[in-house]
Amino acid sequence: MFFSTVAVSAKNIQYVSDDLTIPMRSGITNKHKILKFLNSGMALEIVELTEDKKHALVTPLDDESKTGWVETRLLMPSRSARDQLVRTNKKMQKIKVQQAELKKQLSESQSQNAELQTVQTQLENKIEGLQNMLARLRKNASDPIRIADENEKLKQQLVDAEVKTAELTKENIILGDENIKSWFLIGSAVSMGSLIFGIVLTRIRWKKNDRWA
Repeated sequence: MFFSTVAVSAKNIQYVSDDLTIPMRSGITNKHKILKFLNSGMALEIVELTEDKKHALVTPLDDESKTGWVETRLLMPSRSARDQLVRTNKKMQKIKVQQAELKKQLSESQSQNAELQTVQTQLENKIEGLQNMLARLRKNASDPIRIADENEKLKQQLVDAEVKTAELTKENIILGDENIKSWFLIGSAVSMGSLIFGIVLTRIRWKKNDRWA
């Protein structure tokens, strides 16, 4: 049977009507072979229309390898409310799953964050301990140097004291010799004085005796 068609210039998407399964045939009559059954809500691309626009040559969007004819009265320009509701529910379920996954990831992130904070605190405490240890090591390392400097100073003071002692000892010896000499001279002077006094006294006595005679 011959029939005329009209090509569709722009891309035209139609949907199988609600609560329906329709056949897609190789032609427009019921005698043509059924190529595929199309379920409700299935998206179809309109390729051609008959002149009376009662039949359309369509291609399922989910299977573009097949093309066939369907009655246009069984198509509608938008998805059915029921199909939209089903799709919306599926989207909601998917969103809920994603939300649950996000909550799980958030919980894991919070747990990891708490663990990281604990590790950070431990590291900070460890760093503080190492800094204190380093300060003690520096102090201990500086003590030998300080002690060595003090020892050198004490050694120098000891040397200076020994030199001073030697000088004082020498001065004492010299003073001792001078004292001995002084005492010796004093003793000599006393002896000489005694001798002279004795001589003078004797002479005085002899003169008296002469007068008496």
